[in-house]
Amino acid sequence: MRNQNLWPRFIGTNLLCACLATWSLSAQALTLQPTGAESQLSQLITEELGRRHLASDSLFQTRRPLVGQLILDTLDPSRSLLMQADLAQINIKAIPTQIESGQLDTVYQIYRLVLTRSKERLDQWLTSLQGGLSALNLEDNEQLPARSDQSEWLTNKLTQRTLWRQQLESQAISLLLADRTPNDMIEALIRRFKNQKNRLEQTRPDDIFSTVINAYAKAYDPHTSYLPPADSETFNINMSLSLQGIGAVLQTEDEFTKVVSLISGGPAELDGRLKPADRILGVGQDKEPIQDVVGWRLDEVVQLIRGSKGSQVRLEVQTGDDAQHREIALIRDRVQLEEQSAKSEILTIEPGSRKLGVITIPTFYSDFSAKQAGDPNYRSTTRDTKRLLEQLKKDGVSGVVIDLRNNGGGSLQEAYELFGLFIRTGPVVQIQSAGGRTDVRGDRNPEISWEGPMAVLVNRLSASASEIFAGAVQDYGRGLVIGSQTFGKGTVQALLPVNNGQLKLTIAKFYRISGLSTQHQGVIPDIQFPSIFDPNKIGESALETALPWDQIRSLRFVPFDNPATRIEQLTNRHQTRIESDPDFRALLERTKRARKLSATDKISLNLQTRKQEREANNQILLAIENKRRVELGLKSLESLKELELDNTDGEELTNDPSLMESARILLDEVEINPHLAEP
Repeated sequence: MRNQNLWPRFIGTNLLCACLATWSLSAQALTLQPTGAESQLSQLITEELGRRHLASDSLFQTRRPLVGQLILDTLDPSRSLLMQADLAQINIKAIPTQIESGQLDTVYQIYRLVLTRSKERLDQWLTSLQGGLSALNLEDNEQLPARSDQSEWLTNKLTQRTLWRQQLESQAISLLLADRTPNDMIEALIRRFKNQKNRLEQTRPDDIFSTVINAYAKAYDPHTSYLPPADSETFNINMSLSLQGIGAVLQTEDEFTKVVSLISGGPAELDGRLKPADRILGVGQDKEPIQDVVGWRLDEVVQLIRGSKGSQVRLEVQTGDDAQHREIALIRDRVQLEEQSAKSEILTIEPGSRKLGVITIPTFYSDFSAKQAGDPNYRSTTRDTKRLLEQLKKDGVSGVVIDLRNNGGGSLQEAYELFGLFIRTGPVVQIQSAGGRTDVRGDRNPEISWEGPMAVLVNRLSASASEIFAGAVQDYGRGLVIGSQTFGKGTVQALLPVNNGQLKLTIAKFYRISGLSTQHQGVIPDIQFPSIFDPNKIGESALETALPWDQIRSLRFVPFDNPATRIEQLTNRHQTRIESDPDFRALLERTKRARKLSATDKISLNLQTRKQEREANNQILLAIENKRRVELGLKSLESLKELELDNTDGEELTNDPSLMESARILLDEVEINPHLAEP
């Protein structure tokens, strides 16, 4: 076994030399070769993964043959560059063994081939654009099939070049639909493709190595990765929130930078216009022109978005292929603890003017530095929520809804201590590490802050610590879990230093006290609402190599109640009510429409057809909105653009159909089982 203390020092010396030796080649990306230091680093990383990762046993051995395919999927995710003849010359099955032994020539060869094909495609596009709009046929009835890592590999040069032409025409149509003139569209695409070509030539040595080793690590699970020095610095900045930005987690998807999630309390989340799954097409500083960033490296896009506190950044954003381009101006700022803290409001539900408390928890936080310094007033989720519950009791609420929507987790300790406010004592979560060792965490404080009825509202972006809390509520029967299936991240990661970089790997898994894992499956609500997020695109189950769901032994615990006996009756009331609720019906119809559009497997390459399709979709959405407005006695709109400017509805909680329906379900629960409301 290698001495762990010598490992980072050994790699640090040799990796530095490797960077100095190969950096001069970065402008000649097509000739990059693996170095001896990268070979050694490959062996060390794969060895550490085998020793330390939770899935380093039989599970990885079943996935190990997938490594070569994972590398191909990473380099050519839409299967638009490589052809069957290329793959016939590569021994895909030998790649895992080669990486583990430090033999990187084959994977570097594949990477260089992808770079070559990318350059050829850009050259074809730029040559076509020299002929102007007349060189593009946007009037025929061709369709571009949706492509993914499940598509067939291209068979020959003709099909490859035809696909590239179709991809260019689709990009041209997207810009024309964004109200660009033909000349503006041509100029924008030429700038975009020249920028992409320049970036290909600037491929760094660590780009190739990290891409290859991360594809290998992905066979373990999607949360395991190697962070080279530049990415490691970015990761540390994000964790400490030491640089100002907009508070968004981004990733690369094909040629686009996509929003994965928003950080609670950040400028983007507070503004409300930027959404998960949005694409960032361009970035501008203050009043300067917006710069097209399609095809850019993720770290370069992040650098453009970052800036000094108080400065303005402007984003050109698109929800989907033919959606309108939107410009969102945000003021950069730090994510403040105060903005992430738990907050409460009171809902008055008609008829009867019954009052319910709503506590919104954006993240599970704790001011560790203030706590360690002995500050008796340090902030934490549990302490803040306890204070809010005390006030709600004074206000005479009949029940409490804990809103965990979009809460991506945070402090594990806060998750089980928060649940301790609602029970006397008992276990809350199990953590099982490699080797089967299980650690149980729970509440030992017999003090209880709220004994009355409660519900937990979750959605697809409720993850990790949120799932621990919601799962405990469900297992104990302490309340109702309402909403949509949660994210399903039930794993724990740790960091190991590698020179100035880091190896992030999964070392443990969360389990509920019932023994069920929150991994992959998440928490299934007692009463389910439609999700605006497509589970095939967002969530742990959407990640190709996510660790599977499983279960371990159940712990002994005393259930508080058994709401399952009333779920059918509550669901019937819920269904009857939403049939006549304009807000909830509109939510259902918009969700159904979005799902239908996302399921489209072909896209027209006829400009007029695309215009008609977009207009038809806008008219459907406008009709849904106006139907809702008429039923609520509000003024109808002439266009969807008015909706962005219209402030008639305001931002009150009563305009949140999911929250309002959750409150009504909780009141149904009290009515069906009155003893819940007894002190």
